[in-house]
Amino acid sequence: MSPQSKADPRSPSEPFWLKGHFAPVANEVTAHELPVEGELPQGLAGTYVRNGPNPKDGVSPHWWFGDGMVHGIHLTGGKARWYRNRYVRTAKFTGTALGPTAPGEDAGAVRARRLRGGGTSNTHVTEHGGRILSMVEAALPMELDRELSTVGAFDFGGAVDTPMTAHPKRCPLTGELHFFGYQVVRPYLTYYIADAGGRVISKREIEVEGASYMHDFAITERYAVFFDSPARMTRDWSAGMPFDWSDSHPARIGVVPRQGGKVRWFDVEPGQLGHTANAFERAGTLVLEGIRSARFEAAPPYLYRWEIDLESGHTRERQLDGRPVEFPRIDGRRNGQPHRYTYVIEMLDFADGVPGGARLRRYDSETDTSLAQELGPGQIPGECVFVPKSAQSPEDGGWLLSLVCDSKRDISELVVLDAGNFGAAPVARVRLPQRVPFGIHGSWVTVADERAAPPAGRLPRR
Repeated sequence: MSPQSKADPRSPSEPFWLKGHFAPVANEVTAHELPVEGELPQGLAGTYVRNGPNPKDGVSPHWWFGDGMVHGIHLTGGKARWYRNRYVRTAKFTGTALGPTAPGEDAGAVRARRLRGGGTSNTHVTEHGGRILSMVEAALPMELDRELSTVGAFDFGGAVDTPMTAHPKRCPLTGELHFFGYQVVRPYLTYYIADAGGRVISKREIEVEGASYMHDFAITERYAVFFDSPARMTRDWSAGMPFDWSDSHPARIGVVPRQGGKVRWFDVEPGQLGHTANAFERAGTLVLEGIRSARFEAAPPYLYRWEIDLESGHTRERQLDGRPVEFPRIDGRRNGQPHRYTYVIEMLDFADGVPGGARLRRYDSETDTSLAQELGPGQIPGECVFVPKSAQSPEDGGWLLSLVCDSKRDISELVVLDAGNFGAAPVARVRLPQRVPFGIHGSWVTVADERAAPPAGRLPRR
């Protein structure tokens, strides 16, 4: 299998995640002063970093199981200063054994060692408390330095002893990072809060009836919001994934007070929550917006909204559009607050769980309309990341960054869009020195200028 294969990703000859715009790349590259078409905004200063599976030997039994590779593009002064891609050096990547070191070794010690191994660390990357963290929900995060080299496992000073979700939520009002861990052994679900500096200030075990697939969650001003689904976690991997769909288990939304208090569960129609866009409270009602599928895999994902009357317990849910979409993002300054705009990837020609193409789409909850962003034939955009133009700019006063694969030319570009003029041509395209495989999630990271930065290995503490 060639890592540069251009085959149709839906061809049955080999798995979609090993060919076409998903195909892994073989090399770690560093390039400086990248070519730019258009004009990069002068105020766009930082690094766009995106994570995704990239099996180092070119083979993987599932897209989710490939080794994590982060891609970074550093922008400042209207220039694209550098691109680099690096594997996350997990125990899996380095071939480090994590099993029992002696007969009868304590299972807890083995579990702790595996947590620190980092799993595949291939799902998301974020910055908090001066650290860049690469994440997968099956292990502890791996810390990266400002040049994207791996520092090692990060357990928040020993405070986190479960896997950590790849979807932590930062509260814009407090600066806190909210996250959780789920696992097949007790405690099945643990909810954490870290302060703005990265110190864990709250840890709570949430009582649930066994472990379910909890990929994402949401926060509001007063609550954390979880989705307990019929996708039940199991130790049996014979079907290729550690989950079984149980029609006898209900789907329900859990509302957990951030400051402590009783957890309340609300039954909803059976289905699977993929990713959340946001949640917020409005006039006694909790609103959750996210991506719902009828089943665990293969079923088309749609944008949904759930509304829970916190006094009466009445729930209402509705599908917001008939187009299959995924990877919802909003202006992060609106996390936990009412938001107007949701940015998604619209999946085109969706069949057998795999889209034949994609484009970006923006939903406007105020006008109940949506608008497509047409980038051109063969352009496959990745998830949008919103970067505000200033701290005071309005909700659409920012830039949208997306890594785009050009399947016709077999190249990749970082595309910069004006969020306030969505649908217009990109303001800039940064040509990357190699194709970047279609990946998963990314973030905008504001690292120190390289001329004033400390030696590689640690970010400056703020």
